[in-house]
Amino acid sequence: MRCLEPGEADAGWLPPPPQPEPPPDDAGAPPPDGGPIDGGAPDASVVSAPPPLVEVKEPEFMNGDVPNVAKRLEKVSSDLAKCVADNGGLSGATGTVKLQFLVRVRGRAEGVEILDARGVTPDAQRCIRQFLKNRPIGTPSADPVGVTVTLSLRAPK
Repeated sequence: MRCLEPGEADAGWLPPPPQPEPPPDDAGAPPPDGGPIDGGAPDASVVSAPPPLVEVKEPEFMNGDVPNVAKRLEKVSSDLAKCVADNGGLSGATGTVKLQFLVRVRGRAEGVEILDARGVTPDAQRCIRQFLKNRPIGTPSADPVGVTVTLSLRAPK
């Protein structure tokens, strides 16, 4: 490594400096429920939506398989439902989230990515992704095994 010379520092081929994160779209706006702006305790009359029902569809595997991955995801489906409810919930009566991740020898979900989501708020998608990140999933038959699974969500009756 070396320092840039003055002529190189002004070159147009350098990447732009890092940009700060933009503020949220609703920054500075009063909350829609008229609650406190300072993030204080929410009003006791405001109740979050009930958690949706979560159904784990049959997973697809690449380069092997991970036995019982659907059962492990079904065991945490109530936690996933709570995650969705606490982060904006469903934008309609139903929703789907198609996830993809790798499972290596250590048996954890790595690189969890959302391939497609419908009827689920962006915050809920982010919560699902974070919830599953590095979660024990099971021992794969090969290293690594790609897993694609769809979560089907619907509002409780």
